[in-house]
Amino acid sequence: MPKASLTEPYFNTIGLPFVPIPRNQTLVCVWPVRVLDYRLFCADRGHDFPDQKNPTDSTHPVVNVTWHDGIDFCLWLTSKEREEGRMGDDQFYRLLTDLEWSAAIGLPMESEATPAERSKVKDGYPWGPFYPPRKETGNYHPSLKVDDWEFTSPVGTFPANEFGIYDLSGNVWEWCMDNYNNSRTYHTLRGGAWDFYGSGLKSSARNANDPTGRGTSIGFRIAYAGQDIFRHAKK
Repeated sequence: MPKASLTEPYFNTIGLPFVPIPRNQTLVCVWPVRVLDYRLFCADRGHDFPDQKNPTDSTHPVVNVTWHDGIDFCLWLTSKEREEGRMGDDQFYRLLTDLEWSAAIGLPMESEATPAERSKVKDGYPWGPFYPPRKETGNYHPSLKVDDWEFTSPVGTFPANEFGIYDLSGNVWEWCMDNYNNSRTYHTLRGGAWDFYGSGLKSSARNANDPTGRGTSIGFRIAYAGQDIFRHAKK
């Protein structure tokens, strides 16, 4: 694994910064995959770029992407960096697991078996124990009137958490590797979004969607990992 710390992130070949998280060897990207990052993937693979629908620019998180799109982006970036000698054969980019996402946001270990069982069990919000959030805490539902963005905001607009990670609350829901429950029908989303409020913004809140689902509040974040767990993904 490359060296990285809170004060000295690891930057990959397309300029994404990664930092360590508690309880894991994984490195986590400090913000969601941006429009500019996803355009590189689409251009290289000859894919159509997804309609962003909302006013956006290159530094906003990409939206309208499925779980499969997130996996394909990770496979593309892994192949690219292996070919360039920047990544070993035993290293991968992938989506975060649900428990890695919890570690990144500062939750203690959660013992429940599935994301569905863990959802909203732990009290508290990314900004503290109180609700609603204070102004400029993050990009949330317009009715809360705590930010100036009608839809998504540029990544890194609001303060990072104690681990140097941005946008873990609000902006976009982020796809995780995990199935949401034992039915294996849906995949897990974390983080709330620009169109959410209430208990859906809890640090422990989960959402779920079909892995082919898209939405203007759905994006993804990636991890740099040294263990292949793609074989556990249920597509």
